[in-house]
Amino acid sequence: MSEFLRVEWAGAVATIWIDRQAKMNTMTVAMRNEFPAIFRDLEADDAVRVVEVRGAGGKAFSAGGDVAEFLTLAPADLENWGDTLTSAERCRKPVIAAIDGYTMGAGLELAVACDFRIATLRSEFAFPEVRLGMIPGSGGTQRALRLMGMTRGKLFMMTGRRITAAVAEAWGLITQAVPDDTLDDAVNALAKELAEKAPLALRTLKMVLNRGAEAPLETALELERKAYAWLRSTHDYAEGVTSFLEKRPPKYTGR
Repeated sequence: MSEFLRVEWAGAVATIWIDRQAKMNTMTVAMRNEFPAIFRDLEADDAVRVVEVRGAGGKAFSAGGDVAEFLTLAPADLENWGDTLTSAERCRKPVIAAIDGYTMGAGLELAVACDFRIATLRSEFAFPEVRLGMIPGSGGTQRALRLMGMTRGKLFMMTGRRITAAVAEAWGLITQAVPDDTLDDAVNALAKELAEKAPLALRTLKMVLNRGAEAPLETALELERKAYAWLRSTHDYAEGVTSFLEKRPPKYTGR
């Protein structure tokens, strides 16, 4: 792992830190290319129930890609460009983006690939690519569009303007905007709540929601029915029902 990315573990929660503070946590190509393997490893770790992604330093979650590299990249270098940051969405475990500060370009593309985005009120968001004669290229156009809607999505991306966390919350781009000094409390509370749920149910629900959102209604409903029927055969389902009847906390094992 590079010097600018690290993973820390605390109980059932693993945190991926983007730590390139001198460059506002901008991401090099090498950094981007590490994300798929990091998420695969965390997905394979049964002790991890929830993944958080954070930017170090309190000034930026990530201000985007490293512009100094842009003119050095050949088209062949960009073939798998979009798959690197979207590994957060492909991870079958819940992923929370804990955002404090500037979240721009590729940094925002990483954030919208996460399942939840909790941000401090001082945070700001933008897709400034249009100002460089470019567009977002790692899922940003499509994920932001689905979160914000066409009217606001076009205004946001075609102008490259910055918006505040309060506006981002109102527009549906982020899950929640919180006071600057309460970010850790809000993120930790959500992570704890998710970690207590049945892992198989969360994993299956994430898949049904993500795939169903892109499918015709009848196809999505069929996916839901099959997933529901399968979960009825799991140990976690039996444990959930039994613990409810016995009036005790469940002990889920992910089986």
